[in-house]
Amino acid sequence: MKKRHLLIGLLLTVALLLVAVSPAMAAFPDAEGHSYQKAINNLAHWEIVGGYKDGNFGPDDSLYRAQFAKMAVLAMGYQVSETDISPFPDTPEPDLSNPLYPGSYAAVAAAKGIIKGYKAEGYETGNFGFYDKLTRQQLVTVTVRAAESMLAAPPADYQGLLDYSDSTHGENLKKAEYNGLLAGIQDLANWDDTQEASRGETAELLHALFTMTLEITGPTATERLSLNALKALDAIEGYGGYMNSLGNITGPKQYMGVGLETLKALVGQGDTVTVFASDGFSRTLKADEVAGQIPQFDPLTGEEIADADALTLILAYAEDGADLRYGDGPLRMALVGESPDQVTNSKFWMKQVVKVVVE
Repeated sequence: MKKRHLLIGLLLTVALLLVAVSPAMAAFPDAEGHSYQKAINNLAHWEIVGGYKDGNFGPDDSLYRAQFAKMAVLAMGYQVSETDISPFPDTPEPDLSNPLYPGSYAAVAAAKGIIKGYKAEGYETGNFGFYDKLTRQQLVTVTVRAAESMLAAPPADYQGLLDYSDSTHGENLKKAEYNGLLAGIQDLANWDDTQEASRGETAELLHALFTMTLEITGPTATERLSLNALKALDAIEGYGGYMNSLGNITGPKQYMGVGLETLKALVGQGDTVTVFASDGFSRTLKADEVAGQIPQFDPLTGEEIADADALTLILAYAEDGADLRYGDGPLRMALVGESPDQVTNSKFWMKQVVKVVVE
């Protein structure tokens, strides 16, 4: 369960930098229309973040290294006590309301290798830079370290949009970009990773990390699987598409993914399955629906097909041989068959699936 606790901790610790407000306040005036509005509001909807006392979020505000050290330590679930003494010469006096902050958190972060101090002659570790602003490079590096084995190693010749030449952060930037952690960063080709990280960017990276994993809960177990782990399971390929309430038809297209029955086997069988999207929307499927016994329609006429064979319900991670588009994936619910001759109701094609509960 280490990975599950890791992601829960990562998300919960975003709240450390924010002043708590009512969970009902899922939208912030200054986040309206912002590039990271979706990530910010989703985290707020999950009661993970709040805003300032004036109701704003401050998506363009920066972070301190001291704050992020605490976030990283709690994200990893490390134990912290007053016996954890900071080795850094620039350690400030502790916060009277929280005697572990910031020194003890920095001590644990350093001991675990999550956040390191600056190099300086005469010091074993150098200064920590507690009140230095967190840079984008540092944000990416800490997020990658926290993600551990959930991220795949990129090929040696991989080259995305960023410059990976920095000796400290280059490989982490490459790994983050290759694994899609930075897919939502605006104008990534011109993103100067040496500049200060913003709270909006922090929300975006943590949101991306959350949505690239799937939590599965059932009668006997709870698992959290990375996208790479899901792709390692037996894959199902087939054709499917959907028709919305207005009669508009999309597809059929070819999809690849993992069968819902395969996922159920990991956590125990049940009669119903509830699927959750990243924005909190959910749909509960009955046993016959999980088995693919769902009305099908002709993709040309929209007429219902009589006596159609059952389809297979999957969580798809690829469409027509490519990863799902940002905003649709990394996972979406899909119904597929052997031939491109049917579509189903769009309500069964949920985007951005992050959780499955079997009961």
